[in-house]
Amino acid sequence: MYQVSFPPQSNRASWVFIGEITDLDNDPINLTDCLMTFQISDRQGVMRLVASTNNGKIVYIDVGKFRWFFTVAEMHNLEPGTYNTGLTLVNDDGTQTIQLSVGPLPIVDGVVP
Repeated sequence: MYQVSFPPQSNRASWVFIGEITDLDNDPINLTDCLMTFQISDRQGVMRLVASTNNGKIVYIDVGKFRWFFTVAEMHNLEPGTYNTGLTLVNDDGTQTIQLSVGPLPIVDGVVP
């Protein structure tokens, strides 16, 4: 598991993130049949946004590469402050869940309406 610190994101803009998962030899891992979920929660643990391969907000763009996308309308629902994030991966037969990362996400007021 990795401890990540995302750069600040605006609550007045969409957010696109592209990541890659590799094995110990730095070769990309085929994620095709795996379920990936990324969640943003407030400090009280209440889920604020979720992206997953199930809801179509996470897509696999190449072998080992994934992208999540939150619209400006979704980001606008986040008040300025720091949120908790977590990213999990469930293997292709559903028998193992891996916590890929956890870490803070600072949200800033983007000012523009």
